[in-house]
Amino acid sequence: MLGRRVAVMTLQIELMRLHDLDQVLDVQADVYDTDILEDRHFYQNRLDLSPESCWVARDRDGQLQGYLVSYPWAGLLPPSLGDTLEELPSLADQWFIHDCAVRRHGQGRGIAGALLRTGRQYARQRGLRRGSLVSLGPSVDYWLKRGYQPVQGMEPAVLENKLRQYGQQARFMHCLLPLD
Repeated sequence: MLGRRVAVMTLQIELMRLHDLDQVLDVQADVYDTDILEDRHFYQNRLDLSPESCWVARDRDGQLQGYLVSYPWAGLLPPSLGDTLEELPSLADQWFIHDCAVRRHGQGRGIAGALLRTGRQYARQRGLRRGSLVSLGPSVDYWLKRGYQPVQGMEPAVLENKLRQYGQQARFMHCLLPLD
């Protein structure tokens, strides 16, 4: 039986820095539709609030191939898309993935997986045993394969109203994070 061959890139995962934001915006524009793009101010806000939970992936030539913006979060609803946060919850109960994006030509090469492993390690070190995210319609299957499930038990109208800003078919999803 022949397996699918995947070219794995040599990567360096490092904390995101302010000087990375122009390249982060380039990756975002390469991956998402223009109606959900977030601006530099948004990314700088999240980086200012949680610099220890935002990373970039560089190839062997030092080119930024992907990024992960995440932070501690609390509650039954995700943050609003694009809103500036004044502070993060002091009693966080989850690791929220706001955005994980990889340049189109780098997809399928292990970049997102490397970023997510780094993020899960961060979450475990801080005692966050649950992960959450808002999955855009096309990526729901990706997250289902990684153990995320749609959040249940929330008043449907409240959740639908919150998710509407993320686009059609957006889903608020969560999973338990392994202790390993």
